Amino acid sequence: MSVERDGHLRRWLAFGYGGKTSSPGTWRYWKTAERTWTIAFLHGLAEFERRHRSIFYQGEEILTAATQWDATWKAVGYFYSHVVPKLQALPMNQSRSAFDSSRAMT
Repeated sequence: MSVERDGHLRRWLAFGYGGKTSSPGTWRYWKTAERTWTIAFLHGLAEFERRHRSIFYQGEEILTAATQWDATWKAVGYFYSHVVPKLQALPMNQSRSAFDSSRAMT
């Protein structure tokens, strides 16, 4: 279902969604084939695929969902409960230097 026809449009807009070419600083989703969607999280940290009612992460079926809204929220929950705890943290000096260089550009 297109987000424009979704009854949850206000929630989508508040959530800050985008399409394939939107800023990588937002979560995005886009249609890749008939009844197949990609759901991508901030800065490429994770990518999910929704095929029909099944949601896949790294090729493994993890969840089922009836609608795009349901699929996205379930993917968000899975991302924060299963993916984030396993992400490797940046070294402190690397994140600090990135912060300093971004301040120098402004």
